[in-house]
Amino acid sequence: ISAVQWLCNANKKSENPAKRLYCFFASLFSVLVRGSRAVLQLYPENSEQLELITTQATKAGFSGGMVVDYPNSAKAKKFYLCLFSGPSTFIPEVPIKDVEAGNGEEESGMGAGEEGAAQAPGQGSQT
Repeated sequence: ISAVQWLCNANKKSENPAKRLYCFFASLFSVLVRGSRAVLQLYPENSEQLELITTQATKAGFSGGMVVDYPNSAKAKKFYLCLFSGPSTFIPEVPIKDVEAGNGEEESGMGAGEEGAAQAPGQGSQT
């Protein structure tokens, strides 16, 4: 059994698996960098449990979905929850056009992230 299925367990009526799952996914989302991915292998008991897990992950801010490996096999079937923490904060360099000259030639200049170029707050170097 995976840790995610353990969070789905309720021994008492007072226990709330949906809240437990949401707390787990919200915590995971908070520690991941924007654009990060997380993949969790699951062993869902049924489609309702699968729906509960994916719904709580979505509520916590993730996008993504379920990937099923060997979907036609009863024994080898594996479920993977693929989670994406939003778009990357990486900003690609855009060529600057010489608008005044009107010739459409690119100027040599520094783009975001190059030495000497100004960066927006929170835009450190990507490694």
